[in-house]
Amino acid sequence: MDTWITLARGPLFRLSLAVCLLGLAYHLGNTLAHIVRAHRRAADKRIPRGEVVTATLRWLLPVRLLRANPLGSAASLLFHVGILLVPLFYVGHVRLWQSALPLPWPVLAPGPSDVLSLLTAAGLLLLLAGRLLVAASRQLTALADALLLTVLLVLVLSGYWAAHPAASPLAPRAMVLVHMLLGDLALVLTPLSKIVHCVLTPLTQLVGELGWHFPAATGRHVAIALGKENEPV
Repeated sequence: MDTWITLARGPLFRLSLAVCLLGLAYHLGNTLAHIVRAHRRAADKRIPRGEVVTATLRWLLPVRLLRANPLGSAASLLFHVGILLVPLFYVGHVRLWQSALPLPWPVLAPGPSDVLSLLTAAGLLLLLAGRLLVAASRQLTALADALLLTVLLVLVLSGYWAAHPAASPLAPRAMVLVHMLLGDLALVLTPLSKIVHCVLTPLTQLVGELGWHFPAATGRHVAIALGKENEPV
């Protein structure tokens, strides 16, 4: 068991972290390159920066959605806050990050980490239940979406149980191994699944704005494609 734990927290963790960081860097770089290319081709290069920033903040802090759908939005908010803060700043995780990236790192105390972990698990349970039980959401949910939420839910719960072995349904070392293997899996899945939005979401409003800044002569090209280039507008 100890050999597997050493493997999971050593070579496997470093490999998974490399896949995660390189994959996110690729997606971010590719998106930025497309943004630059679209801006260069646009006939109107003026971007309302203030409006884009405001729209981005509204998207990142969905107060409107909290009023429209309090339960679902609160579950999503709890999940996103917890799934970012606990893996990055919990004291046990910080040791792993620093073993791979020797940088100064802020630490979240065990007490707040426990509360955040339980709230995150509750948020994930509500999201998963909504995806599976609400007809409108179920029609839009692929099997991969449900499996991804399940992996994250078990990851959060196994982390809580690993930190509280008295409450664990498995032997303490077995639970630690489960948590580490799922953590490595989550890192690999991050750039390969919808979790990639953790780096792309801040750019969505800018991409949407640029989508309406068509290249020069777009109208003429559309008219030619439709065979109506000689018709008046």
